Amino acid sequence: MHTAHPYTTTQRQFTLGHLLAKTWMGWAVLFFLFASFFGLAMRYFHLGEIPYFEYKHLLHAHSHIALLGWGYLLVSGVMVFTLVKEESRLNIYRKLFFLAVIANFGMMFSFPFQGYGMISITFSTIHLLVSYAFAFYFLNDLSKQTNSPSIKLIRYSIYWLLISSLGLWALAPIGSILGRLHPLYFISVQWFLHFQLNGWFVYALLGFLVHFAIQKGFTVNISKITFLLLNLSLFFTFALAVSWSTPIESLYFFNTLGVLLQGIAYIWILKSTRFLNSDFLKIPNHWIDGMIYLGILSLLAKAIIQITLVIPDMATMAFTIRMYVIGFIHLVMLGAITFGIGGLAVKNGWLPANGTSKWAWIILSLGFISSEILLLGQGTLLWAKMGFIPQYHLLLFLSSTLFPLALILLLISMVKNQKTPSNILNQIKSKTQISINKQTMKTSMLMSFGAALLLMISCGGGGGENQGSYTPPSAETEKPADPKGIGEIKNVDLGDGIDESMANNGKAILDMKCTACHQYNDKRLVGPGFEGVTNRRRPEWIMNMITNVEVMLDEDPVAQALLEECLTRMPNQNITLDDSRDILEFLRQNDLERTGTKDAAIN
Repeated sequence: MHTAHPYTTTQRQFTLGHLLAKTWMGWAVLFFLFASFFGLAMRYFHLGEIPYFEYKHLLHAHSHIALLGWGYLLVSGVMVFTLVKEESRLNIYRKLFFLAVIANFGMMFSFPFQGYGMISITFSTIHLLVSYAFAFYFLNDLSKQTNSPSIKLIRYSIYWLLISSLGLWALAPIGSILGRLHPLYFISVQWFLHFQLNGWFVYALLGFLVHFAIQKGFTVNISKITFLLLNLSLFFTFALAVSWSTPIESLYFFNTLGVLLQGIAYIWILKSTRFLNSDFLKIPNHWIDGMIYLGILSLLAKAIIQITLVIPDMATMAFTIRMYVIGFIHLVMLGAITFGIGGLAVKNGWLPANGTSKWAWIILSLGFISSEILLLGQGTLLWAKMGFIPQYHLLLFLSSTLFPLALILLLISMVKNQKTPSNILNQIKSKTQISINKQTMKTSMLMSFGAALLLMISCGGGGGENQGSYTPPSAETEKPADPKGIGEIKNVDLGDGIDESMANNGKAILDMKCTACHQYNDKRLVGPGFEGVTNRRRPEWIMNMITNVEVMLDEDPVAQALLEECLTRMPNQNITLDDSRDILEFLRQNDLERTGTKDAAIN
């Protein structure tokens, strides 16, 4: 006589999904914790030195683990646990999750020490291939769902995940043929970031909000026109990112059109889900609803900030003051995605909802809100030429300490929340033990390695003489470098001594537009430190680099060498000739105070 299994198929599926969700989200939070430590280290670079590490390498580690560790695992996990119930399908995603964790570990331990190199690029490529496999299987699962507005939004988010990756694949041919200094190289990087943040992540958030509104019994109708406006806005708003490396006036028009369409689409979608109603301004009573509320507020704040960029001066300010750039990215990644999707994960039991978890999310929200106030507030003060918040960098560092503190508490709450009986856990672990086919694994690794070699060509890992170099048609490659640089400044009258008034004005401009990437000492952040620059470069070269940055980066060998070393294209800050002269005067003062000499390059 047949003996029934003590657990029904539904119970096994539920328990498997529940266990996988806890493991999946646990690793996502752990990578979030590591990303927060990297971010904290970056903040400390403004206060002191960290031996053995470079700021640029920590920046790459922070961004990759935040996007591909926390962001990818959070969004993909909520997608899977919301819509996939079959045990056989969950096993497929569990294997992909396993590979994604390995890829993130590889990036986490390689980027801080080598930046972009063979190991880090290989693991990045493995993660890229894993995301393709996830997209393939998940789109297949979506095809079995009723084509509701939420499913359409989630499907589009997967499309944008795939489209964003085109920017990564473009790096190899552009780097090989045109060189890493070409504006298209930087546009490709911006393509990936733009469609990751505003496409893959934001569409997923909108899709989840619509899905859970439908679950509550609301009738949600999103017209084809709304979808069209939303998709067009995503493409048009990419114009602003392009303008950072290629200033063209028409790009501002496309961005203006994009942000207006985006605002209309967001309002229509959120109103249809009842998240925008007469009670919206009332803060929710329950802390989990408060998390989702903070996520929606962040999404709306993102849209409102982008709408203000229809004013050209505001658009220029937005990307020339780096505090605004960082604050905007955090508004999307930490505000909308972390609290919006994270809140939905807590509401559905995939992340714990106990007392320790509550305090973890409260502390995390305090860290987010305080750091946003500091970043956006300081950026505004610099724009208004009102100087720095007292102890700004120290306050920002202290604010950033709240992130790892909160995430450690969240991990503790996840451990406390483990209530599944050990015998059931053992049966499920035995039943669902990961068994990746060796031949498939070998093939995947070979494909990853081959793709990594292709990407390494564009990122400097390959070395050699076959890397492309960008030389505009107007450049005369045989002509020796002009020590005065390229631009309208041919001679500079330095005068005697230091003009204090000019130097003070120059420092105010540098504080506003430059100190997020450069320090006044000789330590490198994103770009080189300012100390000693007047002893290495002629005053004409310095002023031309400030006022004629695009041409200098395209044609001046010294500027190109610096760009190749930093791999971050300096934006056109629209600094006038008079302001550039004031900046030069402060740099002279800075060198005199720090090194005892100035203007040695003209002696």
